[in-house]
Amino acid sequence: MLRNFLILLCYVPYWLVAQKNETKLPVDPLVRIGKLANGLTYYIRKNTEPKNRAELRLVVNAGSILETDKQVGLAHFTEHMAFNGTAHFKKQELVNFLEKSGVSFGADLNASTSFDETIYELQVPTDSPKVYQQAFQILEDWSQGVSFEPEEIDKERGVIVEEWRLGRDAEARLRDKYFPILLKGSQYAKRMPIGTKANIDTAHYGLLTRFYNDWYRPDLQAVIIVGDVDVAATEKMIIEHFAHIPATAHPKPRLKYHIPSQTETRTAILTDAEQPYNVVQIYYLQAAEAPVKTESQFRSDIIRELFNQMMSSRLDELAHKPNAPFLFGNSSYSSFMGDKDAFILFAVAKRGKEIRASVQSLLTENERVKQYGFQKTELDRAIKNIFSRVENEYKERDKTKSAELVQELIDHYLKGEAIPGIAHEYALYQKYLPGITIQEVNSLITKWIKPIDRAIIITAPEKEKKNLPTALQITHQLNQPIGRLSKYIDKPYSGSLLPVAPIAGKIVSEKKYPSIGTTEWVLSNGARVILKPTNFKNDEIQFSAISWGGSSLYDDSDYINATYAAAIASIGGMGNLDMESLQKQLTGKNCFVASGITPYLQGINGSSTIKDLETSLQLLYGSFVFPRKDSSMFLVMKQQLTAQLENKDKDPGSVFGDSVNYIMGNYHPRRKPMSMDDLARLNLDRSFAIFKERFQNAGAFQFTFVGNFTIDSIKVLVEKYIASLPATGLQENWKDIGIHYPAGPIDKVFHKGKENKASVRLYFTGDTPYSEMDDIQIGQLCKAMAIKLREVLREDAGGVYGVSVNGGLIREPYQAYSIGIQFGCAPENIDKLIGLVLTEIANTKNNGLASVNVDKVIAEQTRGLENEVKENSYWRYHLEQDFFRKANPLEILNAKERTKQFTVAGSKVLANRFFNEKAMIKLILLPEQK
Repeated sequence: MLRNFLILLCYVPYWLVAQKNETKLPVDPLVRIGKLANGLTYYIRKNTEPKNRAELRLVVNAGSILETDKQVGLAHFTEHMAFNGTAHFKKQELVNFLEKSGVSFGADLNASTSFDETIYELQVPTDSPKVYQQAFQILEDWSQGVSFEPEEIDKERGVIVEEWRLGRDAEARLRDKYFPILLKGSQYAKRMPIGTKANIDTAHYGLLTRFYNDWYRPDLQAVIIVGDVDVAATEKMIIEHFAHIPATAHPKPRLKYHIPSQTETRTAILTDAEQPYNVVQIYYLQAAEAPVKTESQFRSDIIRELFNQMMSSRLDELAHKPNAPFLFGNSSYSSFMGDKDAFILFAVAKRGKEIRASVQSLLTENERVKQYGFQKTELDRAIKNIFSRVENEYKERDKTKSAELVQELIDHYLKGEAIPGIAHEYALYQKYLPGITIQEVNSLITKWIKPIDRAIIITAPEKEKKNLPTALQITHQLNQPIGRLSKYIDKPYSGSLLPVAPIAGKIVSEKKYPSIGTTEWVLSNGARVILKPTNFKNDEIQFSAISWGGSSLYDDSDYINATYAAAIASIGGMGNLDMESLQKQLTGKNCFVASGITPYLQGINGSSTIKDLETSLQLLYGSFVFPRKDSSMFLVMKQQLTAQLENKDKDPGSVFGDSVNYIMGNYHPRRKPMSMDDLARLNLDRSFAIFKERFQNAGAFQFTFVGNFTIDSIKVLVEKYIASLPATGLQENWKDIGIHYPAGPIDKVFHKGKENKASVRLYFTGDTPYSEMDDIQIGQLCKAMAIKLREVLREDAGGVYGVSVNGGLIREPYQAYSIGIQFGCAPENIDKLIGLVLTEIANTKNNGLASVNVDKVIAEQTRGLENEVKENSYWRYHLEQDFFRKANPLEILNAKERTKQFTVAGSKVLANRFFNEKAMIKLILLPEQK
């Protein structure tokens, strides 16, 4: 429930008034905003994507920052308790009711706690009046009716401790050390939302309920509804459920916490044995910008966006040079925390001894901007890219998903940000983007870089300790003036993407599939093209190209070159363009094309807007015909891989993951973790030759297009850019190189890591004939088992934060199945929890799954299909696979009926087929033995 917490994503304080004499931004006319007498605010916006769905949020303007010293972690604990019993839903009834209605716990039902807010999330169907009405009862109960039964509190302690335990790693240990330095004198330094294990374990019930009673009150809450709803009826339900709640008689003041200014430079130079990279962060804290409420503020926000994009482009260009001291660098301005924004310089140094050089590079490039500014060509590209993005958002305004629209309403409530709507924003970008001058962008850096309110954080692997600078050295480096620099030279390219224009081929045959709106073409070079025009999105086309072969066709000695062949080709650019030139040439284009080579396939995936479809097909054509080899970028890539490998053996998660992959590949040499010796065998010429071999025969490929195009409009492009591709007339296949699942039983324990935590993975594998229905139902079996194991391991035993169960069938290189069950826990609970898992497997083999869980899975998948069948990605994948594997593509129409064939009796049969405890593979990660 505590979402991945990023320290840079906290919001600025709420400003009460806009600047005077400014053109105030309007409120989107599609949004209805109201405020009840008790202080609760509500927002309602009708949006029909997806149809018959609504996104509901309860936003509480209170988070961990409001805890007392004795309440540390209890804001997050309170959030957990909202799912463990309320006035109208006892214990687990709330989750049970929603899952029966097709709502997925975690995906559609969730919550998150941050420093300053707590947000409850719920997506529900609106074509079921009962479910929609009950959803408002749930929101009301979260707002005022959480039960806090002592028994449930004590059970939930274990769940939250396991969530805390999962997050304990090198990053957490380092953050514990540098947060008090970075946020010196601030309450934020002492109020991490997850809290402490000691307080989670021991906090008194009264402290928990006191936090709820103090801060869960109408004047600090907003109800937000976005979806396919009747606005008037929804407003009436909000009033019915929330207007009767009395206003708090003597509310505690909702304080806004300050981050004090500091005159000295704060430094933290830290190491950890499990830290994988050398990271530099330089913070220049600023007084927070006022929330955007006026046109001039909106324009200023665009200027900052332009600066960030241009600065990032320069540092990306520098990182792509072999002599750059860092793997990645960035400088950007954003909101930070409390009442502060921050201009942040960030770099991942190649080695510890290059940290100072990385710092100097960041300072130098920012100083270069300070001395000369950006160039007009850089600004023009940034303007084109921003406008292209906003134009696409505008075109999709009636096809934008409700979940994407909710956040701006949350920001309006919590921060006071304006919500003019995309139509008005598009007009503002049209109005202001062309008139922004280079001088306006250039002026920002002088304002941001200053010697006060400055902090530098350096985190590195323990073994780099001797190579790190001292605090005195790094502070001196920040204060050292930089002399006159040379001017940045921008080298835009203004030529054709393709060095030679293709000679168009022809469509030689056509077959229609009217029931699924699909057309199949065979081209003159032998390639097949599958096309399905849709109107699911106004301006989106997705496509792919695949053929058999892959890295399986190469010897083990060549495996490393085949594995990285596509990546090496992609960093080379295309035709006469290196990667930097290609990126500049694609300025303002909304298209994406990427190639890949897997063990048994090679292929290309891409997406495009309507206007950029020809550009995307030029990129596709160029990937086949004009790949480019770049020795300089190859060296950069090897430096990046070296940095990854040098400390990979120190990270427990990486070591365990690599070990699991090696064992589950039956110790095949191609599943052995990559080593420096492997990297030494990576050869530019050989990899590039393999890439050209894999993409020399377009006639063996199937191309699939789904999206907003017409058959007539795409015909000429297909003939020009696909039918023209080279073909050899051969049909290749993959080769079985012997990567099979191992035969159990296997029982292995690994010791790695400092933290007192364990990771458990249980696998059940074996041979089985492939059947599409079996593949569907083994997935359903896993979903139902995951529900049951969550109830047993989390809710009843309090031993895990989460448990995942995943499984399916494979067809290459042989027909087999695999089911994996994994969870994290305290080391002392491993045997108990594995015992509970095996007990549930035995119960399922003897009796089948509980009918309630079978019904939940069917409800969730049936509801999910209602949305999935309106996604281009769904049709692109299923049409690709059905045609490629010569299956019946019309079966896609029977997806809902096949989903409903899952039964209790069938689950018993499946469990006995696929759960063989005697051949179970048990892999466990434990901390290092002292």
